[in-house]
Amino acid sequence: MANIKSNIKSIRKNKKKTIRNKIVISTLKTNIKNHKKEPNSNSLSTIYQKADSALSKGKIHKNKANRIKSRMAKLANKK
Repeated sequence: MANIKSNIKSIRKNKKKTIRNKIVISTLKTNIKNHKKEPNSNSLSTIYQKADSALSKGKIHKNKANRIKSRMAKLANKK
């Protein structure tokens, strides 16, 4: 454990940020799994929203967001 006050505070802040980041990524992954099981337009719009949200927050790269959206749209059009 850190002895310096600023390091103690930064450890606290990092824990909070990690939790927030995990929430963003895990909701995106959950929506992708659900869409793969049963593709429909509602889940597709949710995935678009979550991918754009994660992108704007800097949690995923723009190419990854586009790749996710493309693959899920392809899945929805297939069925």
